[in-house]
Amino acid sequence: MATKTYLALDTEMFWDEHLYEAHRAMDRKSDFRATAVKRIMAASVLEFSIDDEGRVETGALTSWTEHDWGDEEAVVGRMFDYLRARADTPVLTFGGLATDIPVLLLASIAHGVALPPQLIDQPGRKGPRPHLDLGLMLKGGGKTWTHLSQLLLRMNVPVELVAAKPGVSRPATSEDWQELRDHVELDCLLLALAKTGWLVAQGTNGLPFEPAAIGLIAGFLRRRPDHARRAELLHYAAELEQAWAQAFSRAA
Repeated sequence: MATKTYLALDTEMFWDEHLYEAHRAMDRKSDFRATAVKRIMAASVLEFSIDDEGRVETGALTSWTEHDWGDEEAVVGRMFDYLRARADTPVLTFGGLATDIPVLLLASIAHGVALPPQLIDQPGRKGPRPHLDLGLMLKGGGKTWTHLSQLLLRMNVPVELVAAKPGVSRPATSEDWQELRDHVELDCLLLALAKTGWLVAQGTNGLPFEPAAIGLIAGFLRRRPDHARRAELLHYAAELEQAWAQAFSRAA
């Protein structure tokens, strides 16, 4: 039985005031939104698998923050080690080629930390792609980009969960850091849901969205039973169960 496994990856960044001021000293038009002044403060990876009969399994949920590990170098270094240990499993991002990967590459260069195989540019590579950018897959050959939040709303994911997605500020307290961890981990779950919806649209055998999403949410909450969005996730899972029961009743 064929099973495909993915590593849904998300990062959270902040703009470095000192780098920004150094850039401004050379060029007063320097923009604080520039990639070169961003640093990684948190990252998370959610492993999930889907077999050719539509069964979903949630693997490890792992995250790293500066609060726990000290600085950007430690955060990216541990995340890279984690990915390197799973070199045969593709990384999944949304818009990662344009946002996450450039900042991770800059961090890799700055700290002398080797990128994991999934994030290394491999011109002329053969075989399965080690990095899947769902945002780019949705864009295809067109010119219009879709934001993950926009896609999730089209999928009827509750706005309470989607509204938690926009960027967060740099934490100041231990409680704020825990909120950031919840945020980046939730982003990985939302990305996994979006990927599942995409697989359904591609005609993946035996993969209805509702039971697959219920399984992903259940697996996520087993690993994070005290997550800040637990109530909203349980409510969403209940809505999915009701929708699936109604669809099954109509089919019968």
